[in-house]
Amino acid sequence: MQPAGAPAVTNRLTCPQCGGENALGSGERLLACAFCGAALFVDRSGLVSHYRLPRLLDRERAAEALRRWMAGNETVKDLDRKAAVEELVPVSFPMWFFRMRLESGEDVAVEPAAPTPVPQLADLDVPAGKLEPYAPEGGHVEEVAAGVPLATARGWVPRLRGEIEPSETALVHVPLWRCRYRFREQPYLAFVDGSTGAVLASVFPAKSESPYYLVAGLGLLLFLGEGLLISNLLLKAAAYLATAVPLALVAWLVARKV
Repeated sequence: MQPAGAPAVTNRLTCPQCGGENALGSGERLLACAFCGAALFVDRSGLVSHYRLPRLLDRERAAEALRRWMAGNETVKDLDRKAAVEELVPVSFPMWFFRMRLESGEDVAVEPAAPTPVPQLADLDVPAGKLEPYAPEGGHVEEVAAGVPLATARGWVPRLRGEIEPSETALVHVPLWRCRYRFREQPYLAFVDGSTGAVLASVFPAKSESPYYLVAGLGLLLFLGEGLLISNLLLKAAAYLATAVPLALVAWLVARKV
């Protein structure tokens, strides 16, 4: 679905010679009719194409990608073991796609075509080379309706506010896995990119930075004190070394516990 008043989206091109419906690939400007062989020039002005990115991750692989992210450096320790995943649902999320031809080469801009549940979706990468004609994935996939007008999305792209016209405009459906999980009785939301496995989340149980600041502050005070109190260079170097070793051990223990 697209917003009311929006241009019709399509992934087909009608041959003016035989009337055959040809699949329209992203970026194509010349193609041969699959039915009569006529050479066709694709005029994309005023045309809004309709594509999707293929879903490469099934439920099991999406869950693995989520667990790897939970076990990473950004999240609290043991989140992958202690979090309870309550929902993992396939979602098809719409994005407005603009292809532009500039003097420096071709550029692509992507903007959300629906309200974003997490801000990172606004920066989602849509590789043009992987686009395929749109077809519904099936009843088990939750289709998010496009609610952002095309004109609004164009206004978010700085280069399209001037005289530059996109060489191609498309509505692209991106495969996601919506995950709801609970950690220490608190609910959280994350999305797994069904094409790349990247995890998108704005609020999650993050590692606390205060222990690292305490270790860094303690080390600074110790080194500063030794530098002011010890004048002999050999003794100062020995003192620095004697301080650095236990500090490194404390930092390692903090990293393991946080």
